[in-house]
Amino acid sequence: MCNSQPILAEQTGMSKSGLFAHFGSKEEVQLGILEHIGQIAAEHVVAPAMNVEEGLPRLKALVHNWLGWTARAGLAGGCPVAAGIFELDDNDGPVRKQLLKIESSWRSFLGQHVKQAIDLGHLHRRLDVEQFVWELCGIYLSHHASARFVRDRMADARAHTAFEALLQRAFPKSPEERKRAAGSRAIPSPGRKKKRKLVEIRKP
Repeated sequence: MCNSQPILAEQTGMSKSGLFAHFGSKEEVQLGILEHIGQIAAEHVVAPAMNVEEGLPRLKALVHNWLGWTARAGLAGGCPVAAGIFELDDNDGPVRKQLLKIESSWRSFLGQHVKQAIDLGHLHRRLDVEQFVWELCGIYLSHHASARFVRDRMADARAHTAFEALLQRAFPKSPEERKRAAGSRAIPSPGRKKKRKLVEIRKP
């Protein structure tokens, strides 16, 4: 999370020392960063997905926009929330409290869209929503570590593969449910259309 401070200073046209002087403390700077990041995430992750059809298509769009979103938003320091989760796990105080609030709110938001996909018949009725969201957040954090720390060039592909595997387990089980979900399951994930098209072309 500390890597985001120079970025905020650059975007505001202030020096790092001037930034601390303006906010009064490092803690206030970090809280300011989290507020600013929330606005950027809403613009790059949430807003585009709201234009996609409700249910599974929108959930897929959210996840696609979420994975690696900071690079596309021009935030060279990576995701401050993910970084803060690792950095402040043993700390108490306002910054950790705000991070926890953001994380809880985001998980709840994802859960709402998973439930919507269930209600529309895109995912099976008995799906454990909390477990699904827990695994989805695990994919995001693993992607963050792989892309930022390990610098694995396959991080994006592996994250999308993990998400597809998670969806496969969540698809409807009964014939009636499968029939209702057939349309949405046929919709490819954003960013993977090109790959699927190539596979279809190679079929005899």
